[in-house]
Amino acid sequence: MINTLTLNPGIDHIFYFDRLEKNITNRIKSSAISIGGKGTHVSINLSIMGTGSCAFGFSFGKNGKRIQDILAESGVEVIFTHGDDGESRDNYLIVEEETRDCTLIAEKGPKPSLQQIAALFDLLTRNVGMQDDLVLSGDVSNFSDQDVYSQVLDLLSAKKPRVYLDASGHTLRAGIRRQPFLIKPNLDELASLAGRKLVSQKDITDAILQLDKFGIEVVAVSLGSDGAIVRARDRMYRAVSPRVQVFNTIGCGDCFIAGLLHGFENRFDIEETIRYAVAVSSAKAESPVSVGFDMQRAVELLEQVEISRI
Repeated sequence: MINTLTLNPGIDHIFYFDRLEKNITNRIKSSAISIGGKGTHVSINLSIMGTGSCAFGFSFGKNGKRIQDILAESGVEVIFTHGDDGESRDNYLIVEEETRDCTLIAEKGPKPSLQQIAALFDLLTRNVGMQDDLVLSGDVSNFSDQDVYSQVLDLLSAKKPRVYLDASGHTLRAGIRRQPFLIKPNLDELASLAGRKLVSQKDITDAILQLDKFGIEVVAVSLGSDGAIVRARDRMYRAVSPRVQVFNTIGCGDCFIAGLLHGFENRFDIEETIRYAVAVSSAKAESPVSVGFDMQRAVELLEQVEISRI
């Protein structure tokens, strides 16, 4: 079973402008509501791919109920700890249609109480199965302990989950020492791990190889419109994305990791898995909202993804 954990989900309010200009009144062209939070995005994208998952997390107030409803309506099994004190955060996405620039303004989100944390940990202990997949992804800024994912892994250590880690900063640096199965840094996050600027392809591959000491089986570096570089065990692959009409880049990385999960769950070979992940994330870039994509469009893009060994 695939399980996702979202410690700080929210409601995304998306505002579309032709172009946003400073110090004047800007008129909204149109708007939309979506769900926020990396783990929730992974679960919903998996559902579109036809792969089930169980979503764990916190929710608060009316926003929290809405988050749970969106997940359930998307075909995701929802096991959340809910609190009536406070509100799950609101995020604001500004999409400029002329430039295709996407700007995210995010609230910090409510801090769970010790009792609420214990309740969620109990749900994880009782519901995550032996050797299940576990996705740890997204923001933990509402926690005083930025190493909270390590607490989760300690809690579930006896169940030996296959861990997919998508984090940044201290959370990522601490997490890689727990030997996750897969990490998915973007270029900036990999550069932070390497402690230097990464410019060339060789810079990137050298930085990936530096992570060998941590015993991570798959390092999948997302490069936005430039595709991805993936090291799977002892092989390195470069994936070049197809040309698409980019609309909204928010959530593409979450769709990429969902595609990798779908491939591993369905026993695709590694090249097929990478190709699939790049195709679905490219289709996501054409979507106006922060989660979801056109599956038929992703199928059309599959053959346009170029994969080569490095």
